[in-house]
Amino acid sequence: PPPLPPPYPRNHLLTLLRRHNPTATHALTVAPMVDQSDLPFRLLCRKYSANLAYTPMIHSQMFATNTHYRAKFWSGSTPEPDRPLIAQLCGSDPASVLYTAKTVENGVDGVDINCGCPQNIAKRGRYGAFLLEMPEVLLGVVSMLRRELRVPVSVKVRLLPEELGGVEGSLALYRALVAAGACLICVHGRNRFQKGANTGPCDWAAIKRVVDDPEIGGKVPVLAN
Repeated sequence: PPPLPPPYPRNHLLTLLRRHNPTATHALTVAPMVDQSDLPFRLLCRKYSANLAYTPMIHSQMFATNTHYRAKFWSGSTPEPDRPLIAQLCGSDPASVLYTAKTVENGVDGVDINCGCPQNIAKRGRYGAFLLEMPEVLLGVVSMLRRELRVPVSVKVRLLPEELGGVEGSLALYRALVAAGACLICVHGRNRFQKGANTGPCDWAAIKRVVDDPEIGGKVPVLAN
């Protein structure tokens, strides 16, 4: 494959925020929520000082093949009060992910790959937290998007389960994501088994290690979720 474009500057997120608010000092982010973080909710959050938001998770295969689904999630543009905005996609099929990303890129400020969803439907669909366990597929999607898009590519991640490497394995994977072209990493400090009654506490120490790692937080912004 051709080489990746030059990396974005480490401060590209702050530059983006200040393009819309010159006094911004840090990101106050509305996390992506399935069927919840739609335009009215995002505008309400921005009224109370949020300065960055994600779309609801968009299923790339559905977006690419179902016109009704596509119309539900994308009007073709984004109003200025709802910027900056990151479109969050899920999927592992390169063709449908690229189609979806190219369709929305002119109306958003970044495209994010969901590697956080722990539900069984994500396992069947080969996306969400289960995509972290298919690193070759994930890294291929990230590098493809970095080459093809005019906006930054980010990845929302969870920690790997202990039997799949735990924190150390997670750090190695996040380094590979940055090397593949990810320009921002958003970390949910739990693994895919930590959900529902087994949610448990967030591993803030692991997130700090991501931030402090010179090959991750030293190169790209890190958000904690």
